[in-house]
Amino acid sequence: MSRARLAFGVCMVLVFALFLIPGAQTAFDPAGDAAYADNDLKSLKDRAEKSKDELEKATKAYTKREKALENAQDDLVKTLHKLQQTELKLSDMREPLAKLAVTMYKQPDVGAASLVTSGSITSDLQAESHVLKLSENQEALLEEANGLKRQQQGYTTKAQDLQSSTQLEKVELKDDLDKLKKQSKTSTDKLLKELKDRGLSVEAYEAGVECDPDKGAAAADYPNGLLPQDALCKLHEGDHKLRADAAIDFLKMNEAYNEEFGTDICLTSSYRDLANQQRVYSEQPPGNAAVPGTSNHGLGQAVDLCGGVQNEGTPQFNWLEANSTEFGWFHPQWAYSSPYEPWHWEYKTE
Repeated sequence: MSRARLAFGVCMVLVFALFLIPGAQTAFDPAGDAAYADNDLKSLKDRAEKSKDELEKATKAYTKREKALENAQDDLVKTLHKLQQTELKLSDMREPLAKLAVTMYKQPDVGAASLVTSGSITSDLQAESHVLKLSENQEALLEEANGLKRQQQGYTTKAQDLQSSTQLEKVELKDDLDKLKKQSKTSTDKLLKELKDRGLSVEAYEAGVECDPDKGAAAADYPNGLLPQDALCKLHEGDHKLRADAAIDFLKMNEAYNEEFGTDICLTSSYRDLANQQRVYSEQPPGNAAVPGTSNHGLGQAVDLCGGVQNEGTPQFNWLEANSTEFGWFHPQWAYSSPYEPWHWEYKTE
């Protein structure tokens, strides 16, 4: 809806008041009506920005905690693996430790006894060497076994702590996720209600008018996802729309694309109003979809494509990558890797 249409709506309310409310005539100031409409629109946009900022901040906090939980779970898996390896080593040591214990039990003073009962110096020296060797082996085995036992206890304690903390974090994150979805829905519902309170249904708010490329600039005065229909223009496929200037350049690009491939550019998503962005956000894990009020789809300056473009390296993708900038369109750098979205293209404005 343009500023003029918005101002007209406010005027109608004031005219109604002139006839039905005693004394209202004296308060009517035609010169102030347009300023009131502009302030009202600015107020709506400011509230939309505030809701968007709050939700975006909460989403970032959630994804940060979610990443920390993933790291803790990885640490738990590694700790359990180390614990398993330690227990296997201890198991392998049980047999030699048992044999050593039996030997020392049967011959606790084998060195001294052999010196008393031996018949030759050679035999005495051999017995003494055997005892010393057994003693060294005993100390080494016991030291290694005690070290492994300490490791086992440490890994066990760490694993138990990690299991407890990750289980608690999972429960808290689930609560946070529910709160995020509720916050998103609440802020979206409030903004849509404000439109209706101003005498507009969502359908009337997006009533179709003739596309005019110059009217795309009017979208700058409206919140993300709440663009008026006269700032939008229909595309060549289905009910897809874009901001007027972006739409006209996209249609020009489609003509060149059609000449190259003999078919129109395939579309899966274009302008997405606030309610639809809220739906997408609530259906995706936090971080996978833009927070309502931040998506370029809500500005009417982004499309998701199909028909081969969704796969990087195809002839269709390569052609768009090489030619799209001539029409003001481009594939954003982030979409090459994080998150990887070869199908997502955006319109570059001043």
